[in-house]
Amino acid sequence: MRTARLAPEAEAELREAATWYKNGSPDVARRFLAEVRSLAREIARIPLRFPVLMEPELDPPVRRALVPGFPYALIFLVTADVVHVLAVAHQHRAPGYWIHRVRR
Repeated sequence: MRTARLAPEAEAELREAATWYKNGSPDVARRFLAEVRSLAREIARIPLRFPVLMEPELDPPVRRALVPGFPYALIFLVTADVVHVLAVAHQHRAPGYWIHRVRR
């Protein structure tokens, strides 16, 4: 099974979102983090079940998985043994703001 790794920018986005939720309700923040962790495990198990977000110019293609119950998505790409989470993206943020992270 692959492992899921968050890019430093994705980790920062996750912390920022969790802090925002925590300021309103610590319980909601915990639920948000639990949903993200659960989704990351699911992505690591079956990454190709999630839709391709951009193609064909990107290889490997970038995929998106929606965080249940929250307006966030994990943006990721899959290599042989790792799922690289590029962004923990709020769905109202400008699409593709994370694209420069693919080109590393």
